[in-house]
Amino acid sequence: MTWWLKTRLVPTVLAGALLGHTLLLLAVWDWTVVLPSLSIDQRNDIPLAFFLPLLVAGPLAHCLDSRQPHTELAGIRRIALRDTLLAVSAVGLSLLLTVLAACATQSDITLQAARNVLFVTGLMLTARAVLGRSGIVVPLLWIFTVVLFGRRSTSTFYSWAVTALPSDTAHAAAAAALLFITGICATYLTARKLP
Repeated sequence: MTWWLKTRLVPTVLAGALLGHTLLLLAVWDWTVVLPSLSIDQRNDIPLAFFLPLLVAGPLAHCLDSRQPHTELAGIRRIALRDTLLAVSAVGLSLLLTVLAACATQSDITLQAARNVLFVTGLMLTARAVLGRSGIVVPLLWIFTVVLFGRRSTSTFYSWAVTALPSDTAHAAAAAALLFITGICATYLTARKLP
């Protein structure tokens, strides 16, 4: 187990990413950045916390990709189950830390960040199962698609832009949960097949 944790870079990369995500969320939860938008011709203020779920998904993908393929394919240990549990544990701990940050800040944006961790990580895991290591680009493309095309007006987003919707939007929470479950299943089914 210790060998697997060190191979997957859990004590260094993943622990640091989760801590960094939480500290940055506490630091920038009320900051916004003005970015261009192709769907409106006015200000496009985006909360900086909108980008923070990438700090969970990216390092998790790196940890899952740091493998010793020959040893893992020849071994009898259940690597697919361990990789799946690693993804569930990392997202679960991130959700716990994000909810604690939401309690400290009393902000809807931090709860939105918790939902977005589920969505972005599920998207990364699903894309990773299909595209391999290149799958990490898909969540980044999603976030910038929402930034560029997701606004209906300066105060509202289209319903497909689930990561930008308020935290109490039911279909956004359902989409995030469904995509995360799909990503977890895809991780379990393809863990041994990825390079």
